[in-house]
Amino acid sequence: MHSKIQKLGELENVLCNNEKVSEGVLSLFSSFQISSLLRPFDEIKEKGFKVSTIIMVLCLYRLQGLSVWAMHKSGYSQFFKGDENSIYRFMNHSFMNWRKLLLSFARQFVKITAAKGDGCRGKKCFILDDSDLEKTGSTIEFISRIFNHVIGKHVLGFKLLALGYWDGKSLIATDFSLHREKGKNGNYGLSKKERKRQFSKSRNKKTPGSKRVKELEQKKTQVAVSMIKRAVKNGLSASYVLMDTWFTHEYIISSIRSIKEGMLHIIGMCRMDNRKYLVDGKELNSKQIITRYERKKGKYSRKYKSRYITIVADYKGEKVKLFYIKYRNAKDWRLLLTTDLTLKFTGAVELYQIRWSIEVLFKECKQYLRLGECQNTDFDGQIADVTLTLITHTILTLQKRFEAYETMGELFRETQQHLLELTLWERILKVFIKMIQQLMELFNIDIDEMIEKILNQDQVSRQILIVLKTLEENEDNGEIFKKIAA
Repeated sequence: MHSKIQKLGELENVLCNNEKVSEGVLSLFSSFQISSLLRPFDEIKEKGFKVSTIIMVLCLYRLQGLSVWAMHKSGYSQFFKGDENSIYRFMNHSFMNWRKLLLSFARQFVKITAAKGDGCRGKKCFILDDSDLEKTGSTIEFISRIFNHVIGKHVLGFKLLALGYWDGKSLIATDFSLHREKGKNGNYGLSKKERKRQFSKSRNKKTPGSKRVKELEQKKTQVAVSMIKRAVKNGLSASYVLMDTWFTHEYIISSIRSIKEGMLHIIGMCRMDNRKYLVDGKELNSKQIITRYERKKGKYSRKYKSRYITIVADYKGEKVKLFYIKYRNAKDWRLLLTTDLTLKFTGAVELYQIRWSIEVLFKECKQYLRLGECQNTDFDGQIADVTLTLITHTILTLQKRFEAYETMGELFRETQQHLLELTLWERILKVFIKMIQQLMELFNIDIDEMIEKILNQDQVSRQILIVLKTLEENEDNGEIFKKIAA
């Protein structure tokens, strides 16, 4: 067998042959040198099994699209001589530092791409965003009802806050946290009976698991800043932090700008509310700024078919550049804020568009890697499950990058025939943006909100992919596709 697996489907053949089991697993993880990467964690064992062995097994389970229980029932458990309870006990171990493990994989990803001469020269960015992880079991430890703004109602689950790292070509996850919502009555949206039936266990306060429990009640903005500081401290360098309107406010801006003497700039959409900006010695809100400066400083962008106003202002002691944007036929203005005063309008918009790649990451992980499907009642097990999903995504991202697959879907197609193409970002970004802009102009809908809704509708996203692929591959339509993508 070659040192590198050419198709993920080869794993199925390898796992059916006991003599090739070790070879197959080592081939898949060889790029990450997983044994050495996990050596610091090997002091935690489950009945004699090393962490490196269990992690590889769990990632293989996930690649097959099966739960631990289903994998054991399917016959693949021959690779792992322990029982499924051994795996569950390991996942529920509060002493396991899952955060450190995920960050180690991210660092290794950057190291590998640099060693292969594929270090990107483009702008590197951190991306902040959150997503809903819906659950079905009210007995899950610390579960609550959270508000899903896409469907407009409360659902049982956790809020997942994630920090992504864009190296100029690929997006990988570096950190995350899970949060719950107290609700109006402080009962987390649960009845007294539901709260009583919830799983609970005691934890040593010094364990990593105990620290993750504390994050449940912390503000996501505070945890987000801690994530960025931790990533920078561990050697991940970037120029910008990209975020949507929920995160763009005074605390986040001042906290991020204070990291390493302002090494990071913010680019984020900002609410058109009554917050005041100091412009030309006067405190003005967004509505007043537009009224005052639209005629004086208003310009038109042919590329984005929009009018925009550029304003340099002071916001709570921080110098910022404000781009007020009004797309053709749109009724309302939108505000893009950045602390990088050297950025022009086009550059700022292009950088901000990278933020949408984290929406794609969420969709990929939910649709193909079982993100959110874990019903483990132990909160430590929930943390483990999300970590394993993001680690597996990182591994597949590296495989895709260097094995020259057209899409991530190729990695799965041999083992799961029902999977469609996975990565939207590289294939359809330019066309996707133009389509969204046209729809936004017609219906006056927030572009971020629309993208999130589309990515959460599997049927819609599949139809878009089919249409775009047809345009691209049909020779008669080749010129049309080129014009659209130009």
